[in-house]
Formats: sequence, structure tokens, C-alpha cells
Amino acid sequence: MIKTLVFVHGWASSPDVWQKQEGCFSPSYEVILPDIGAARDIEQAANVVADSVKDEKDYVLIGWSLGWLAILELLKSFEVKPSGLVSVNSTAKFVDDGYLGTGPTKTHLAKMMRDCKRDPKRVLEEFCASAFADVSREALAGLDLCFSGDATRVSASSSFDYSSLLDGLEMLKMCDYRAYLQRIDIPTLLIAGALDPICPKEAAIYMQQHIRGSRLRIMDCRHAPFLARAEEFNTIIDSFVRGL
Repeated sequence: MIKTLVFVHGWASSPDVWQKQEGCFSPSYEVILPDIGAARDIEQAANVVADSVKDEKDYVLIGWSLGWLAILELLKSFEVKPSGLVSVNSTAKFVDDGYLGTGPTKTHLAKMMRDCKRDPKRVLEEFCASAFADVSREALAGLDLCFSGDATRVSASSSFDYSSLLDGLEMLKMCDYRAYLQRIDIPTLLIAGALDPICPKEAAIYMQQHIRGSRLRIMDCRHAPFLARAEEFNTIIDSFVRGL
């Protein structure tokens, strides 16, 4: 029986993005929320997750965006044996070199990195406005990122650690786990947003084709289904976990 759910956040965020999952699942499971925000590279991010599960048994790893890449590095480099895996709006290789034919390119990411050096707050706000365009004010309440002005504009709070943005972009630039996917022999659920402009659904379809026995769920949302469609997302996670 699964005892623990480990939710790993993504780029430009913190563990509190999982507040709707922590509230839903904590009565029935131990919920662990590793903070990879201070990691300088993907190995450090994987170490953070490894430390969070070192005394755990019967756990499921759930990673959103960059958090899923940290989980892939964890699986590749550490002797861990989770009972299940969930990828949430992520990819095996963020930068498209033609293997998907869609999604962020090397040129696009290079521009983000240049802009981030000049004005990280603006880069973060542009990212959030795109990623969270379908998320309500209420759903973002209490996060490090909050609505400002109308519902389609997002501004970052003064407490956000902007220094982590470039490190995260460098991880997204360097990570490539395509060759590793075929080695995964753990029950895996892949969740994708049909409207996701950050990690297109084609990335999840690619992973489903390369991870044996994996399952794919495409939701009607953008980049953050756990906020935009929290109840549906939680039901999908609960069904997967209970089926392990």
C-alpha cells in the first residue's frame, strides 16, 4: 500500500504550488514537498529529492516540469525504488532539436537566458502570464506568484528568489533523458496539458512511446493542471496511486 506522495515543483516556483494537493492528500498519505529552488544544477536537485525519500518506503514520485527532470536524474544516478512515477506537463528534453517538431527551441531558450540577466522579474512575469493564463486568482492565492491587475497578468512577489531562475534555465538547456526512458520499469503516469505552451503535449506522447507500460492523460489545460483543474488532477493522481 502506498504510504507517501512526493511532489516536486518546477522552474520559477516553490513547493507551495502543491497546496491543493497537500490539502487533498495529507489526510490519507504522508505528503513530502522537496524544495529544489536553491539547486545550482540537476544533480543537486536530484540530491534534494533523494534526501527527502531516504527513509521512505512505498512512495510515488510526482514531478512537474523541471521537477520531473530532477526525478529522472534521481532514477538514473541513485538506487531508489519508488512504487510509481508521475510526470506532470514535462518532457525528457526541454529544448526541441527537431525530435518533437514543436516546443521551445535553443534560440528561444537563449533569448530567455539573456533577458533573465537583464530583467529577471519581467521574464518571470511573462512566463507566468503564459503558463498560468487559465488559473484563477483564487487558485494562485498564497503562492509566491500572485495576480496583479487583471486576471491575465501575473506579477511576482518581492519574496521570490530571482537568483534561481538562470540556474533553472541552464538545467533545462542541458538535460536530455531521451535515451534513459527505455530503462524505466516503474509504473508511470504521464499528464499533459492540451494547451500547454511550455511543455507541449507532444513531449508527453513521446515519453509514453518510450516508457514501457506508461499511461498518458491529456487534460484540457495549460501548464499547471494541479492549479487550473485541481479537482480533476487530484482524482487522476488518486486513481493511479490506488491502482498500484
